Amino acid sequence: MTQEPRHRVVFENAQFRILDVNIPAGDTTLDHSHDRDIATVSMSSGADTRGQSPGQPWSPVRPRRPLGNAGVTEYAGKPGSHRIENVGATPYQLFAVENLRPGNWSASAPLTAAGTTLAIEGRAFRVYDVRLVPTLSQTSHVHRAASIAVLVSGQAISEGAEGKPDAKPPMPVGLKQLVQPGQWVFIPQGESHHLVRFGVGDAHVVEIELR
Repeated sequence: MTQEPRHRVVFENAQFRILDVNIPAGDTTLDHSHDRDIATVSMSSGADTRGQSPGQPWSPVRPRRPLGNAGVTEYAGKPGSHRIENVGATPYQLFAVENLRPGNWSASAPLTAAGTTLAIEGRAFRVYDVRLVPTLSQTSHVHRAASIAVLVSGQAISEGAEGKPDAKPPMPVGLKQLVQPGQWVFIPQGESHHLVRFGVGDAHVVEIELR
């Protein structure tokens, strides 16, 4: 999959891989395979897509994914190959995280925090939807497993541990302003994480917890 040009790897270490998936309107990916569980967050809305597995007909056009919609697909132990066609008039964009652990995923309990909803849960991920609004401008919590927070809309300040994990290139951690959709920050396991709404509008953040 990492050789498919519309799946751009933006970060990778021994634990996870982050991909920027961007399929322009009318474009089709190359055939590619997945062999690790993957969590995706829709960074666009209104794109019409369909998929095709090798030797099979095209699937019907899939339901459109709203902005910020999260999904988890299980591939570890049951790899799959396909290609995707964007048959719509707008780009199809995803923020995607692969959990590179092939098994023995964490069984820790989900977190609870103000403005934070467990959106979807799989064997290798938990995905939380965080909404910061004028009546709730900040929230704090501790993830029991390493996590990635990505900005979907609005602006937010993410505050956490300032220590930089041993990774090349260095991943964003600690105090960060998230002001553009798709900007992300790493939250180490067991560290307190604080999100504050920044600016005048609502802020929407999705947090992907690696189990």
